[in-house]
Amino acid sequence: MKKHPDLFECIECGYQSPKYFGKCPRCDNWNSMVEIPPRETRREPGAAGTRPVVLADVDRLDIRRQATGIDEFDRALGGGIVPGSVILIGGEPGVGKSTLLLGISGALAGADTDVVYLSGEESAQQIKTRADRMGIDSKRIHLITMGNLADLKAAVEELSPRYLVVDSIQTIQSGVGAGGTGSSMRLVTAELIELAKTGNLSVFIIGHITKEGQIAGPKTLEHMVDVVLYFQGELRSDLRILRAEKNRFGPVNELGVFQMTGDGLTSVKDPSQLFYQHRKSPESGVAVFPTMSGLRAIVIELQALASESPFAGNPRRVAVGFDAYRLSMLISVIEKKLKLPFYKSDVFLNIAGGLTIRETAGDLAVIAALVSSTKNIALPYDLALIGETGLTGEVRPVGFLENRVKEAQRQGFKEVMIPAVQLDGLGISGIKLHPVESIHDMYGVLRSFTEKRRGARS
Repeated sequence: MKKHPDLFECIECGYQSPKYFGKCPRCDNWNSMVEIPPRETRREPGAAGTRPVVLADVDRLDIRRQATGIDEFDRALGGGIVPGSVILIGGEPGVGKSTLLLGISGALAGADTDVVYLSGEESAQQIKTRADRMGIDSKRIHLITMGNLADLKAAVEELSPRYLVVDSIQTIQSGVGAGGTGSSMRLVTAELIELAKTGNLSVFIIGHITKEGQIAGPKTLEHMVDVVLYFQGELRSDLRILRAEKNRFGPVNELGVFQMTGDGLTSVKDPSQLFYQHRKSPESGVAVFPTMSGLRAIVIELQALASESPFAGNPRRVAVGFDAYRLSMLISVIEKKLKLPFYKSDVFLNIAGGLTIRETAGDLAVIAALVSSTKNIALPYDLALIGETGLTGEVRPVGFLENRVKEAQRQGFKEVMIPAVQLDGLGISGIKLHPVESIHDMYGVLRSFTEKRRGARS
């Protein structure tokens, strides 16, 4: 068998080279190159291997999901766990990844269901202490602490579990280079995938997060697994968000919302109640928008503040939870079409609750909040806005409009501003709709609210 020549690999990005570099040529990290020992190839060129099959002869996959009983986790997965799937969960230190997986292990372990839980970061006593605090007392959870890949495979062969938890992938020693290197993680992940697919074993893998917010290690890990979930949250808040970035068996961008309590993580039944404040009186600079997270609509609150800038000629544009470049674009559209100057104003935009908007359907709400703050026009507290805005100021159609309007109606909103092109065939009663074709129409509606309010006072 031939052997590969010695290689050096970057532990940050997975870049490989036969030559050592003090600074990685791809990611520019210093002292991140480690040597990969030579290894034997698995098969010589031309050797017998897997034969191709006719697609029409392949049996159809019958997907039967296993619900965990943790509603928000099942929602993020698209309805539950698919047997034989490999699920990668990433998150910052302390956000609650181990707590989440231990709670799932307790929910899945039963009279005839074994769970193997490998931890390379905590002792068995530490895990037991957390389990007692969470009320988990299952005799079918088998712990392996500080184990390597061989120990893990031996435990799976001996116990034949239905579920396997690996906490975390960076801590498992594979025998190929140091643990946590790109080559080692790829090998371990490949072995776990083989265990999952051949033994109908569902595997959960915890991954560390880099300072850029990505799962540490080569990007190929995310391509190899079936599901990639990101567990996010402000450490100063008890709110946690589980977002599906990849799912071969369900929708992406599906969202699960949790609250961290003394007894562990609990599912939030109605996330809209957390992401916007029920105001009794209108406030300037505040707009409400029903966003879509996967197949679920969530009503969120946008807060804008435009104030005179102390930096002449260089005002600030700060966005939290929204694309800063898109914010700058929308400000330019307002200046061009509504003749409202922002060149002397600092502009701050915040998505309340720590949520992030990744869709353009919130453009109309952002513009309304900016106009409201600049002109000191308070929007009605029971008004929601939905619509994408183009560079010419037109309001464009959005997806899942009916779901968004129904969620706003369920949360008690009486009026919704929508794209005029989507009014026909919407078929929703009991709520007042304001169809607008452009931001000029939107501005006119906002001014009419102000005039009605003044008339009511007089």
